Amino acid sequence: MGRRLNLETKKKYIAIRRSFSGPVIGVAGNVGKTTTISMIYHVLSQQGKVLRNQRSHGNWENNVNLLEKLSPDYQYAIFEFDFFRSESFAEILRIIKPQVGIVTNIGDAHLCYIGGMLDVALKRSEVVKYLARNGTAVLNKDDELSSAVAEHINTSNILKFGLSQAAEYYAVDIEHLGPRGTRFQLNGKYPITIPVHSIGDIYNFLAATAALVALELPLDTIISAFQQDFELPPGRGKLYRINGYNLIDESYESTPRSVAKASRSLVGFKPYCDRLIYILGDMMESGPNVEQQHLNMGYFLSALPIDCFIPVGYYAQYIGKGISLIQSKEKEVIPCNTIDQILTALNKNLTKTSVIMVQGIGQTGLRRIISHLEKK
Repeated sequence: MGRRLNLETKKKYIAIRRSFSGPVIGVAGNVGKTTTISMIYHVLSQQGKVLRNQRSHGNWENNVNLLEKLSPDYQYAIFEFDFFRSESFAEILRIIKPQVGIVTNIGDAHLCYIGGMLDVALKRSEVVKYLARNGTAVLNKDDELSSAVAEHINTSNILKFGLSQAAEYYAVDIEHLGPRGTRFQLNGKYPITIPVHSIGDIYNFLAATAALVALELPLDTIISAFQQDFELPPGRGKLYRINGYNLIDESYESTPRSVAKASRSLVGFKPYCDRLIYILGDMMESGPNVEQQHLNMGYFLSALPIDCFIPVGYYAQYIGKGISLIQSKEKEVIPCNTIDQILTALNKNLTKTSVIMVQGIGQTGLRRIISHLEKK
C-alpha cells in the first residue's frame, strides 16, 4: 500500500498546485521514463524554466518533494511515476492533475491474455486516469496493454505513438547511422536525425513529441530543438567518443529488457567499426530462477554479431556460459569479477575503431573504463 497524506498536508499541497498555472506533465511506464522526460525537458527548457526530479526515481517520496517545490518561478513541471514498487499514487495524482499524462509502455503484449492483466495495466497507468479537465493521454500504440487503457479512461483527448502508421505520431524509414545516431521520417514526411541508437529511444522521441504538441508547441519548434545539442542522459545510451573509440553508456541498470535493447543498439554499430565489445553485469529483475534466466540471455546474445563479451559478476557468468555453448570461433567470452580484470580484457581486445557497450556495472566502473580509454 502507498503512503497517505494527512488532511493538513493535503490542503497545503492542493494550495501549492492551484497556485501553479503552467502545464504539468506526468510520465509513467515500464521503461523509457527518464529518457522521455529528458527529451521533453530539452525542448521545454528552451521555452522557459522547467521543474523536474533530478534523481530519476519516480517513487512516492520524490514526487511529494517535487510537489513542494512547485511554484510560479517555473513555467513547466514534469513528474515521474514509478508504479512498479507496490505503491499507489492515486492520492497525489488527484492533487497534481497533469495536463498531459504519458504511458511509455506497460508490459509484454501477450500478458493481455492472462486474466486480470488489464486491471494491473490500469493500476500502472493511473497517470492518465487523473488528468486535469480536458487533459491529454499519450499512449503507446504498439504496446497492447498500454493501448487498451484508452478504452477505460475519461478523457477523449488521446494521442498514440509507435511504429504503426495508425498512430498519430509514428516513425518510418528508420536507418541506424552508428556514431551519428538514427535517421527516420516522422509521420512519413518530417526528416529527423537524432543521437539515439535504439528503437526504444525512437519510441521515447515519439512520446515526447506527442506530449509537446499537446502543450501546443509547433512541430517545427520541437524538431528544431531536438537538432540542437540533444544527448541521451548518462547511463541510458549516451555515447562517449574517446581517443577514436566509441563507448555506449548503459551503466544505469542491467535487466532482461534493457539488455535486449542495449545489445541491439550495439549491433547497429557493426558497419562502422571492426570490433564490438560488450561489458555487462548481473541482471536484476530476472525472476526466481536467476541462473537459468542469465543462461537464456546468453543463448540470445550468442546469435548477435558481437565479437567480445565481458560478463562481470556471479550471475553474469551464466550469460557467458550460454554464449559459450553455441558460440562461433569468432566470438570471445572473458568472465571478470573486478574492474582491473575488465581493463586487462579490454587491452587484449581493443582495436582502433572498437565500439564498447558498458551495462549494469555502475558509475564507478564506468568512470574507470573511461579514464583508461582517455590514457590510451
